[in-house]
Amino acid sequence: MTEHNIPIIILSDEDDDEGDFLRSHNDSSVLIVETERNDADVSKHIEELDEDLAITYSQTATVLPHARYDCTLAFCRAEQDVSGPLQDNAKHCDQCFCYICDKLASTCELWTIPGICHCNAHKHSVYWKALRDKSLMGFLHELNFTFDPLDMDSDLRLAETSLQKFAGSLAMKYATFLLGFESPNHSANCRCTCHRNNNSNTQSQTIGCKGCYQHHFKMLEYDYTVVSQHIKMFLNEAMKGNPKACVVMLLGAIKLFVSHTTPGIIQAANTVSETVSKLLWRFMTKVWTILVGFDFSGSFIKQLETFYHKLPRPSNCTLPKSLSVLPWDDPLLSAVMKGQNITGERQAKGRRHQVLFEPLVVIQARVCKLQQQNKYRELARYLKVVKSINNPTLQRMKDLVPLYLCKDGDYSGAVCHMLSLMPGATCHASRLTPQQFRAYLRILTSGHAPDVAQEFDAGNGHMIIPDPLLSTKWTPIEGSNSFKMIEVLKFALRVLDCNTIVFADSETWVYLLSVVSSNFTTPDGVPVGAFYAEPDVTYQTVTRDAASAILEELTTTSRIQIPKAFERGYPDQARLLLATQALVLRIFHSQLKPILGIIMCFKFNRWALRWFFYSLLVRPDVLHYLLCCLLEELSDERYQLLQRKWSETEHSLVAYFLCMYFWENSMVLDLNTYPTNSLLATWNESHNPWQLSLKLYLECNVAKLTPEKRKILHLIQQQGK
Repeated sequence: MTEHNIPIIILSDEDDDEGDFLRSHNDSSVLIVETERNDADVSKHIEELDEDLAITYSQTATVLPHARYDCTLAFCRAEQDVSGPLQDNAKHCDQCFCYICDKLASTCELWTIPGICHCNAHKHSVYWKALRDKSLMGFLHELNFTFDPLDMDSDLRLAETSLQKFAGSLAMKYATFLLGFESPNHSANCRCTCHRNNNSNTQSQTIGCKGCYQHHFKMLEYDYTVVSQHIKMFLNEAMKGNPKACVVMLLGAIKLFVSHTTPGIIQAANTVSETVSKLLWRFMTKVWTILVGFDFSGSFIKQLETFYHKLPRPSNCTLPKSLSVLPWDDPLLSAVMKGQNITGERQAKGRRHQVLFEPLVVIQARVCKLQQQNKYRELARYLKVVKSINNPTLQRMKDLVPLYLCKDGDYSGAVCHMLSLMPGATCHASRLTPQQFRAYLRILTSGHAPDVAQEFDAGNGHMIIPDPLLSTKWTPIEGSNSFKMIEVLKFALRVLDCNTIVFADSETWVYLLSVVSSNFTTPDGVPVGAFYAEPDVTYQTVTRDAASAILEELTTTSRIQIPKAFERGYPDQARLLLATQALVLRIFHSQLKPILGIIMCFKFNRWALRWFFYSLLVRPDVLHYLLCCLLEELSDERYQLLQRKWSETEHSLVAYFLCMYFWENSMVLDLNTYPTNSLLATWNESHNPWQLSLKLYLECNVAKLTPEKRKILHLIQQQGK
């Protein structure tokens, strides 16, 4: 070792003889030997002790900071003696620290004070250890937090300092609030002589007598607004800190304001109680969000749970009695997220039956977290099985499961979930609004989905759930596979069968027909129409019968079976005719308005419009009703602006539909009755291009017209002149 000039460091040890060698330099229990780089000095101090060991240099030890009871100075231990310094306990070296104050003994103001006497403190006493814990915990100890003093890191110290400062400022605000203020609008009845006479002059009423000062009393009012605003400011400040300090600050603040009440009138007391309850919800919402959003240790969570359990609660408080926040790696929760448990229940060996049950606010926080991480499949699995108190908010969250599955690209799973019967409840599809139904059609056909965002109400901490299906911001679904149009149609028909509100909505039928008669749907949700070749008459007749049978089975059994042969040869045309036949049954069921949008859906396939007309022919009364509705809409001012934007094709389409009333001999049109007389009375080809198209159609097919209808054409021609 000396051959390579390797430096040797020797630490003293009371049990070793070598320690006696160095103890002559210093009596401290901690010695440090440092090596200097000066080779000349080193060579002077080499002393060969034996063949293997040589001391090259030694230096007086440096005493490290230590507690007084660990000092080399004599110390007398006692369990609890504060009458005065014991023996030489008051003595200390320059590095002695006070065990209670955790600062140099020379700066401890209570070092030798009788009744306190910190110089006697040591770690082997239950009394002194408890006193030290209280001192280290500071204000957190006063609030009844039970953290281990060894865990008092910078985060908890920050929380302790902030809470102590907030406690002082809040106490001042609350004290001012309790003083109240005199109502400027209150006038008390006085029993004094000068006020008994209602006719007394104004001056006497104003000045009064000595009795006025004895009998008048103040009516105080109380305004908690200043206090609540101060509490909200602390919340905002707390949320700027790191999660660990923030959650302690929030819970500690609750302890400071949760017991606030007011003297005086009942109305003021009720107002304060309601405000405190809202503040409590708001703070706890943030607490749950933090606990769900960040990975804290189990011991830390347990300490928070203990503190929360001891919090006083207002009588009108509906918060759960426990924090009840499962860690993300909880066996049951983890199994549900991974799809290994689809029931949310487990029977562990030797343990009681466990159910995935969480408070509503925890569910809300977990939903927000999973949304932020774009973990839609895990979110759907969680919401399917998690249980809580029956609440409309939870049901609305569960109703978004199909959307989450769609955003994950699982269209089939979304459709299946919507149409599945829930135990003790109707299927989700039966609760869809027309707007939501159209949004799902858009998702299934465009490969885009609305952004999902849920946030908490700043006022009371409850979750705001804006309907994401009505969002204007849509983004592509990554990794999604195309959903077959026949599957889209089957889904739509099943929803229409079970949902009366969607079934009755005219706009929904317009969108469905537009989707079915299109090649694709743009990201903006606009179906791009397609021209389909007209099938032969025989095919159309057979398809009408087959479509009627499919829809009849759906109505009877709530199941839809579409044979593969139905799409054979003309798959696009078959789907369009099936949707059209469903529309026919809808019109037979009850009145459907407006009808103009329905007609426009057949812009690219007039043959399907003609098929639609002749499907309705079995009910002439219905066709007559549609004619009346159509002519009313065409003359309605609300549709005039729309008509000015029509292309020639659209004007021609309307004329084509009206012509079928003239060409079909079974349809009776009387020029002296409504709506024919109304059509003639409002004839204006220059203002309504569709009227000009109608006249040209009739003139080209005059041979098809009955004598009565030729008279109508003749009058139309005269109007045109």
